[in-house]
Amino acid sequence: MVMSNPKNPLNMPSDPFAGDAFVFPETECTEERNLFFRRMNDIQSFLYVAKYSFDTCKENLEKNIVPKLPSKAKTPIKLEMSGKSVIMPAARLIEMTTNGINLVTRQALVMFYGSFETYLFQLFEKSFPLVGVTGDILDASLSILMRKTWDGKFCKMDKIFCIDYKATDLIAQFNDFVMDFEGQIYKNPLNFLDKLAQVRHRIVHASSILENNKLIFIDMKIFHDFFAFFFLLTNYVDSLFSKKFGYVRQKLNPALA
Repeated sequence: MVMSNPKNPLNMPSDPFAGDAFVFPETECTEERNLFFRRMNDIQSFLYVAKYSFDTCKENLEKNIVPKLPSKAKTPIKLEMSGKSVIMPAARLIEMTTNGINLVTRQALVMFYGSFETYLFQLFEKSFPLVGVTGDILDASLSILMRKTWDGKFCKMDKIFCIDYKATDLIAQFNDFVMDFEGQIYKNPLNFLDKLAQVRHRIVHASSILENNKLIFIDMKIFHDFFAFFFLLTNYVDSLFSKKFGYVRQKLNPALA
């Protein structure tokens, strides 16, 4: 969905394990960007642990549990946690181990998107007093981020904080990075982010229904590419705020955030 040079995206170093893949390079970070990477790592880890758990559960059900049940896959199974329980046929449980990951990936996209907004909120919270804004910081932040395209949001950020945002400079950061959403290529990363916002809106407010009552499908494989997209985008934003307000940026390995 999103990829730069497929042989070595973002000029990444080789991974320290087999050496046949890549890891994100060290990058300069404010504390807010450090926290952003920490959240992204948590979400990514949760996603892969969930998939591993589903796969392991499915294998155990199919090989060890269901064959011994009196009515096989039609047998009701009770799942109990903390004194509360649900009962479903074994077949339904197996189905959930296969299709449940689609629920998780949709929510992971919402969390990725939300994590970027949280990063901006934290930068705003630190920066508003430096431009004389001392009232309700949450409302002031929402006035930037609500009901606009992302270019409009960045323009409002620039108007308030005077961070010297230029669309041409941001686009240049993504010159070698292909932003492809279902066959549509985006040149401006903020237009691509607008598309993600639309998908996020349908997941949150339309029960994940896209069109013709079809559920949105998010392929697990694209989350590394999303990470790369936000890697570049947060680096640009971070550099603007650090230059304007003198925020310290320390070199960080994103995997160790």
